[in-house]
Amino acid sequence: MGIHIFLFILMLLIPHQGLAQDYLVELIEEHYKEQMIVGGGELKLYHSWQVKTEYGDKLLVIVGDDHKYRDWIRQLTMNHKIFLIKIPDGGADRFKYDMAVLVNVQQIHSVWEKNWKCKKCRHGLPPPERIQQGTAQGA
Repeated sequence: MGIHIFLFILMLLIPHQGLAQDYLVELIEEHYKEQMIVGGGELKLYHSWQVKTEYGDKLLVIVGDDHKYRDWIRQLTMNHKIFLIKIPDGGADRFKYDMAVLVNVQQIHSVWEKNWKCKKCRHGLPPPERIQQGTAQGA
């Protein structure tokens, strides 16, 4: 009986990392190239983002076949720089420790920066326009 209680307590103390997690990223630069494959009529594309995260700078290699959603996300990058990335079960360690991470396009969700209330969530320096406003107000 004592061994069962010990195993139960041990299981409670072992951290579980099996749940999907969200990560806030700040887009630095997007790279996109598409090319038609000769003879097959298929589209070959390369799509990646350089981003800032709380775990350092990363390269998100964006994969997936949802081209309408990809086009919509690409349009959003013109006005938005903050995104939430939904990493599925088992991918949290890869996201934290790898420099290049594969992300399905449908795992990317935009955040409206002007209404984003989480001050602690933004990583890195504020955008240049905010720095200039701060120095103008202090002068």
